[in-house]
Amino acid sequence: MRVTNNMISNSVISNLGRSLERFMQLQTNMSTGRRINRPSDDPIGTHKDLRYRTSIKEIEQLKKNISSSHNLMSTYDNVLGNMKDMIQSANELAVGMSNSSNIDPVANGVAADEIASLRQQIMDMANTRLSGRYIFSGYRTDTISITAGINGYRYDGDDGVTEVRVEASTRMSINLNAAEVLFKPIGTVGENADLNLGINPSTLLADLNLGDGVDLTNGTAPGTFVVTDNNLDVPGNAVTIDISTALSLNDAVAQINNQLAVAGFTNISVDFGPEGNNLRWVVNDSGLIADSTKLENLNSGEGVDLSQGILRFHTADNSIDVNIDISDAETIGDVRTIINNDPTLQAAGIMAVVNFGSTGLDIIDTDWPASELIIEDLEGSRTASELGLEGTISGVLNGEDLNPKSDFTVNESEAGQTTAGDLGLTGSFNYDFSGRDLNPRLLADALLENLNSGNGINQGMVKVSQGTRIVELNLSAAVTVQDVIDIFNGSGLDILASVNDAQTGIQIVSTSNTESLTIQEVNGGYTAHEWDIYGSPDILGSLIILEEAIRNGEEEDTSNLIENMYNGIDQVLSHRAKMGSKVIRLETADARLTDQGFNFTKLLSDVEDADLTKLVADLAMQENSYQAAMIASSKIIQPSLLNFLK
Repeated sequence: MRVTNNMISNSVISNLGRSLERFMQLQTNMSTGRRINRPSDDPIGTHKDLRYRTSIKEIEQLKKNISSSHNLMSTYDNVLGNMKDMIQSANELAVGMSNSSNIDPVANGVAADEIASLRQQIMDMANTRLSGRYIFSGYRTDTISITAGINGYRYDGDDGVTEVRVEASTRMSINLNAAEVLFKPIGTVGENADLNLGINPSTLLADLNLGDGVDLTNGTAPGTFVVTDNNLDVPGNAVTIDISTALSLNDAVAQINNQLAVAGFTNISVDFGPEGNNLRWVVNDSGLIADSTKLENLNSGEGVDLSQGILRFHTADNSIDVNIDISDAETIGDVRTIINNDPTLQAAGIMAVVNFGSTGLDIIDTDWPASELIIEDLEGSRTASELGLEGTISGVLNGEDLNPKSDFTVNESEAGQTTAGDLGLTGSFNYDFSGRDLNPRLLADALLENLNSGNGINQGMVKVSQGTRIVELNLSAAVTVQDVIDIFNGSGLDILASVNDAQTGIQIVSTSNTESLTIQEVNGGYTAHEWDIYGSPDILGSLIILEEAIRNGEEEDTSNLIENMYNGIDQVLSHRAKMGSKVIRLETADARLTDQGFNFTKLLSDVEDADLTKLVADLAMQENSYQAAMIASSKIIQPSLLNFLK
């Protein structure tokens, strides 16, 4: 193929243009410091560049989210810390006033005013604003968080939860509303109330002991227990009582008394205790003794003088004169054994026996009238007289009645049984014995006249305040516990009354999570106190009650509120701890995002930034190459017609 001058010129110009283009590209890279200045410079690198830049922008936005969230949470932390301090101060006042005595009204008033001030400060803190917005109002940041009423508080925000994205796939709630902190229950009004329901003959055994009932099923002889007369000898000193078929207390009492009578135990019976909430053993002294009768029980419990413990047996002429030492004796049987085993008295035909009526001791002289012994005390002793044995044995000395006090023991039939214990009747006793409170569970149909151990209960007025609403409830028409529950539940307030979990009283629960609740007296009454529902389940309500209790000098009420103050402190600290943990998460996320930002910036630099050292060398080399190309081109290209025309 023939190579023309035109072809040569075109080729030279084309090569020269490419050389110039490379030179200009290197100059552009040098001036910008970047390897990629337009997508065509490196399509793959450009794709990476865009991806890295997007990630860096996202990281920057996340760090801005974290910064603003951290500021909000720091504010929450400060506010909650101050709230905790306020409640702690109120608690210290409560502790101090509950342990005081003879506090004058002026001191009470000063302390109560301080409680009122602390309560106001807490409300002000709940209405904190940041950048012109109420931070405790949920989504309603333009609405004040808490409004004060005459006798309570209402939350006017909502339960909106603000979430922010703090990492690519992580969102975090960052706000807290005042209702969660101040109106969330820290206790239940009436949770520990005990209206002390009394018992009556119709009370079911299954309802006793707060519904745990009476053990009638365990053991080889279920529903049994043993009554022992310690003044009687075995056998015949114990009877096993079986109440396994009893359903009510009336059944149990009747069965116990019938079986005692059949067994000949006529000096003991079971009856309803005068306290109104228990059974009792009714004991009468039988006057009977046996070898097992303790000397300490004789003479109606006065016992026998054993300081010297000597019985002197002698004849009128003292031909027989013996001192019998019974100082170690504990029972009638011990006394008889010591007397009957003495060799001198045996030789004289002396024998001690329990008399025919089992009321005292007789001394028999089988050798009478060969000898006629006299029994008397040593000087300063009363042993013989207190055993009823002073006198002359003329064939027989009939001792005086020893009048022992009763001595009973009630035990379970075998280990593992609790029948007698569940009836409150176990123990050892000499006189009437009152069993423990049988704690029948409180059912809704219980009559109010049976409360307070059968003495009835105050049925006056009660004031219930919820938020900005106040109602006064009259309990005078109530007949049963259910009637009282219905009165509270029909008050029109957002409350729910019911028998408490312990089944000992009624409890009042707020069904509103946006209002304080207080239950107080009306015009100096005492109904709420008797029903054990005077108080509040939330922080602000408890502070209202605490102020009233201190102002009125009610130390018991003040003391009862200390637990609420502690619970309030715990609740605020719990929210503060949650905020603290979120702050730590934010700081951790921020540090992680900072590291990621550095990594992406480095990757971006690796993709788009030019290597200046190499670029300077390449630019110099390309400049030399371009100049050489210019020189070579001028020699290769022949002069044209234009050159000649010049």
